[in-house]
Amino acid sequence: MWRFGLIWLQRWGADQRGNVAMLFSLLLVPICVLAGGAVDVNQALNARTRLSSALDAAALAVGVRISISEADAAGLAEDFINANYPADELGAIQNVTVNLDETNDRVTVRAESRVETIILGLVGIEHITVHWESEVQRARSSLELVMVLDNTGSMGGSKIASLRDAGLLLTDILFDGADADRLKIGLVPFSATVNVGTGHARDWWLDPDARSPLHAENFDPVANRWDLYDTIRNRNWTGCVEARAIPHDIEDTTPDPSDPDTLFVPYFAPDESNYANNAGYANSYLNDGMGGYDERARMRNTPKYTHAWINSNSRGPQWGCTARPITPLTNHRRTIDNAIEDMIASGTTNIPIGVSWGVRVLSPGMPFTEGVGFEEDDTIKAMVVLTDGENYLNGRNNPNYSDYSGYGYVRDGRLGVTSTSDYTIRNALNARTAAACEYAKSLGIRVYTITFQVSSSTTRDMMRDCATHPTLYYDSPSDAALRSAFEMIAGDLTNLRLSR
Repeated sequence: MWRFGLIWLQRWGADQRGNVAMLFSLLLVPICVLAGGAVDVNQALNARTRLSSALDAAALAVGVRISISEADAAGLAEDFINANYPADELGAIQNVTVNLDETNDRVTVRAESRVETIILGLVGIEHITVHWESEVQRARSSLELVMVLDNTGSMGGSKIASLRDAGLLLTDILFDGADADRLKIGLVPFSATVNVGTGHARDWWLDPDARSPLHAENFDPVANRWDLYDTIRNRNWTGCVEARAIPHDIEDTTPDPSDPDTLFVPYFAPDESNYANNAGYANSYLNDGMGGYDERARMRNTPKYTHAWINSNSRGPQWGCTARPITPLTNHRRTIDNAIEDMIASGTTNIPIGVSWGVRVLSPGMPFTEGVGFEEDDTIKAMVVLTDGENYLNGRNNPNYSDYSGYGYVRDGRLGVTSTSDYTIRNALNARTAAACEYAKSLGIRVYTITFQVSSSTTRDMMRDCATHPTLYYDSPSDAALRSAFEMIAGDLTNLRLSR
């Protein structure tokens, strides 16, 4: 009897089918709640991620405005939160607070998102509330920015208008609420060369005594270009300068009268030969003053400029000088805005000469001295370089090998090549562009680059490589994209950071 009972108990213990069914029925509801609850929790985590992005945007928007009031800060934060976390998103925003810490120059935005549950509601958990806090530390660094902008003929019409609007947007964002003592902006419009302004006529760094060997290029006997401008009639120097010889063409070498190669020379496009009905020449504006078949000698004949009258319909010595003057670094918003609004579209594209003068505007040394030293850790130096096309200097099948530009004639070798090929000349200009960008970056300048409706992949690649980092390059195929690029650059240049 005892053995029979033991066997029965063993069989009962081994048969667990009823136990499993019973246990499963007891655990079914909790398992379903847990599984569904995981979905509710995941929804809450998604809502927190969206909330953090919205609060980050709100804190940045408030932080960039230095003198904003508490009430205005709260309203602005609400606007940015609503824009980045619309009402149709999962969760409802509540308890938004904005704190302005004037002592430590911080902005803190806090808020909650209440997410209604689905499954957890079955066990009495009707909602999950997620919290977030974004804090922005206002940067205390100063900013010196120069915009190096393509003002060539291809920028005509709506493109130059769009560029003006985008440039004004950038200054609007940067100057809005900024400490004027910590912000300076300059402008370098460029085409075939750059314009330093006629107020610098015969300044010592512009070689009034014709020490630089570049004065003698294309003139026989040797001439002082300032004297040529003084003697010709119906034309004056309009402010443009030429590139110095390599490597000074792109470098911030301080002008020094004891080293003539470091001095700048005024732009002067020579009168080209009128031999053979100007075949292959684009800028003949005087009688050659001599006969013979030597076209180069006829062009170089310096006496022909003495008291010469240049017809008002002729291009003349300033041909190629089309850009508006450089605006040195300034903290006067109206000054820089006026310069942006005055930009025009004319001439051909010479990017390296624009970049090189962008560096000089940021430099503390001559010829512009408004910038602080490159070694100043509390000052950010930045450059925005924009072009709408390829580098270009027209090659010519004549003894000059090209039209005149900020690098003179290609025959003179200032670009490092002597060729009539447009392709070879463009490659030389691209090489100088790359060198100019590398030089700027070596000085610690933060370089942003923009291509505006550029079809050439070579130019896009060059401009991407020119930027300090590929993420600082913007390809803008439309007016809206151009505006967006300037807006993003302005946002980056606020130099704000999220501390957590």
